[in-house]
Amino acid sequence: MQFSGIRCIIHFIVLNPQEVSAMLLEKLVAAGIGDRPVVFISHSMGGLVVKQMLYQAKAAKKDDLVKNTIGVVFYSCPHFGSKLADMPWRMGLVFRPAPTIGELRSGSPRLVELNDFMRQLHKKGMLEVLSFCETKVTPIVEGYGGWAFRMEIVPLESAYPGFGKLVVLESTDHINSCKPLSRSDPSYKETLEFLHKLKALSR
Repeated sequence: MQFSGIRCIIHFIVLNPQEVSAMLLEKLVAAGIGDRPVVFISHSMGGLVVKQMLYQAKAAKKDDLVKNTIGVVFYSCPHFGSKLADMPWRMGLVFRPAPTIGELRSGSPRLVELNDFMRQLHKKGMLEVLSFCETKVTPIVEGYGGWAFRMEIVPLESAYPGFGKLVVLESTDHINSCKPLSRSDPSYKETLEFLHKLKALSR
């Protein structure tokens, strides 16, 4: 039996976006990131970490990082939660849910708050946003004879934050949404065009 999608479950359960973003914020600021225009490219929960980091930077008055973040690319980011985080409740596997999982459930108030923060930055013209959405179910557990338990990890309604451009990736699952097969792949072409656009705007 193979657990090809188990990494996603571990990331959702173990990683705390607030703790990770606080650590990254400190390291990035110390390294001078934010002194000039920067674009963050993220996948899955990495997108939530970026949003949380910018939120924390604003609260800590580290305004340079917020001001100079001119764009964010989100590959399959669960802006409004994930079915994967909902699964333990539905299956009765979690009796004392970790706060981390609760924040990632569909409709989480914390995720809505972070998204509203990013929406305001976008509305003010401070940053551009490009989002990608998966369309194929992802194998979570694979068994012998081709058997597999599959599920849609980040549905369209969660992958699109409600602002910026959305690109729907045909026949692409959650794990591979950030892995272009060639330079003609939309997941590559759209990001490259996005970066060129931001470069021109920042001159």
